Parts: sequence; C-alpha cells; structure tokens
Amino acid sequence: MRADHHRPHRLHHHLVEGLDGPIADHFGERRERRHRETRDGILLAAREVLLERGAADLSLREIARRAGFSPGALYKYFDSKDDVVKALADRAMGALLEAFAGVGADLPPDERAVELGLAYLEFARHNPEDVAIVTMHESVAVGPHSREHEQLEETVLDVFREGAATGVFSMPTQEDADFMTYGAWALAQGLATLEQRQRPETAARLRSRQRRLLQAFVNGLKSEWSAPQ
Repeated sequence: MRADHHRPHRLHHHLVEGLDGPIADHFGERRERRHRETRDGILLAAREVLLERGAADLSLREIARRAGFSPGALYKYFDSKDDVVKALADRAMGALLEAFAGVGADLPPDERAVELGLAYLEFARHNPEDVAIVTMHESVAVGPHSREHEQLEETVLDVFREGAATGVFSMPTQEDADFMTYGAWALAQGLATLEQRQRPETAARLRSRQRRLLQAFVNGLKSEWSAPQ
C-alpha cells in the first residue's frame, strides 16, 4: 500500500522532469511553494510543542502527529530535533534583527546601545514566545552558529567596539567588548522577564524606568574599569 501511495507522486515527478521552459518553471515553483508551506506547517506545530514541553522534551513524534505527518516524513524537511529548534530560533532571531534595524546606525554608540536595549524590550513585550525559543535554543545549541545568530551578535558587539574605538566607552582590552555585551544582554533580558511577571500596573511602572536603567548601565561603561582576569 505504501508503494502504491507514492506511485502517483513519482510519476508526476518524472513527467515534470521531462518538461522544459515555462511549463517546467511553473511546476517547479509549485513544488517549491508546496515544500515551503509544508515546512511552515511543521514549524508551526513544532513551535507549539516546544513552548509546551521545552527543548529537552521536544518530540519529533508529537510534532509529526500535530502536523499530520508520519515521523519518518519529517526527515524530508529536517535532519533532527536540534535542526527543528534551530529553524525556529533562526526565525525568531530574524524578527529581532528587523526590530534592531529600526535603531539609527548614525546614533552615537552610547545612545545606540540604549535604543537597542529598548528595542529588545519592546520586541520581548510583544513576542515573548520568540524570546523563549531563542533562550531555549541557546541552552542546547551545538555546532556552528547560524547567519541570524552571528548577525544578532555582531549588531550588539559593534556598538561597544565602536564606542571603544571612539573613546566613548572605556575598554582597556578587546575582550571587554564581550563582557559589556554580555552585561547588556543580561540587563535587557532581566528587565523583560521582570516586566512579564508583574501585574499590569507594576509592569507599566517598570516600563517607565527602563530607559533610565539602561542609561545608567551605559554611563557606567564610560568610567575607568577593566574586566576581571
């Protein structure tokens, strides 16, 4: 029965291979669109399971069930469970990069650092699931970083590198740019998490003070200091 089920698809595939010109392009575009739509459906199901169970308990079998596939069929689109988590995190990081793109690149480094922090908080406020997915991915990530991950990292690191090069920030060694970036991420993520866990009136009061807190952190980077050895 399984062979009979796939025979029409194989026949269609061979017929399309025998075509050329606009007709072949049309069928090729349809096939690519169908592949993309199916992959999106799988990721939608995977997102639900990941947010419910976490990365450690993510099950390809459960993803397949919710997406309406057999577990084996998922391997046509993803190599492993880690590949699924990475795809979801890449999408989330891509969306965050779009949010960061709204921060003026011509701003001085100290002002840009504050605005990037506020952009992150705004993103986290409206997309808490995406932030959770990125955090879960970071906790289990293996292998080389994706393009989105590297772009996100460089966007923040470049602010502190530029600040050091222009004398805005006091950094005796290049390594301190990493420490400052870590501190900025920790502060922004901490503020986002704190806001999400408060009652609406308390969260509103915290939001009104976020800019001042970020400015205080950035101003501290202008003083003489060095990262601990």
